[in-house]
Amino acid sequence: MVARFILVSFFFLFTFSFFLDTANTQTPPASRGVIRLKVKYKTGDLTKELPRKRFFLIKGSLADNKTLIEKIKQTGVMSRECYYRGRGASEALIKWLKENDCDSVYCREIEDKYLDGGDAVPEFQAAYNQGLRELKTPELARRWLTVNLPAEISEGFYKQKQAVTDALIKQAEDATKTKVTSVMTDRKGTAYLTDIEPGMYTITNLVGSETGKTSILWACEKEVKAVDLAIAMRRPFTLSNEPDPKAKCEIVERPLPVCNQPVK
Repeated sequence: MVARFILVSFFFLFTFSFFLDTANTQTPPASRGVIRLKVKYKTGDLTKELPRKRFFLIKGSLADNKTLIEKIKQTGVMSRECYYRGRGASEALIKWLKENDCDSVYCREIEDKYLDGGDAVPEFQAAYNQGLRELKTPELARRWLTVNLPAEISEGFYKQKQAVTDALIKQAEDATKTKVTSVMTDRKGTAYLTDIEPGMYTITNLVGSETGKTSILWACEKEVKAVDLAIAMRRPFTLSNEPDPKAKCEIVERPLPVCNQPVK
């Protein structure tokens, strides 16, 4: 009886091991690609990560996209500071946008400290007071104050920049007959592009990213191979404004303009 029990147990253990090994050996290889993107830049003696910036994946190599790349190099977008100074924005609002790295007032919740005291932003104060008269509740007035701001102040710069980006995306899609995908870096300058058909691609931010003192434009070539996420995690594709012989990139870095006077 004991011998029979041992025999039956051995049979089930062998069968389970066989199916487990078969499942492992029959797991299909990855058929799509993944890119772990890491973006950083050097300013002075410091190297910083580039957070909350959008990058685009365009089908084809740098040579394939030569016309588009020349176009994006020539396409200028007014800096954030120049835009807001040109609209008569207060120094406090310009400071708030810069410190939070925001292209519009919608990218951050507006805290109470920006409604009163030394950090107060006049535009936020006026919009808050208007909302308070209509909504009667301080919390609601604060949360909804953005709707009482003029459109050119609340989102004008973002829309102007987006219009330029949309035009460049259309040019890329018309030329490649392939949809352009995009991703935004997180607070550590990292982003993931997934489910990519293997092939050669161009990774670019299309419009120069402001880094405090300069604007940096990237157009980099990347061959995407079928790979799973675990492998991609160990092999980030790094973009930097420093020369890298391993990366085939065209980089344009320009100093941000000085905008002390309103721009007409």
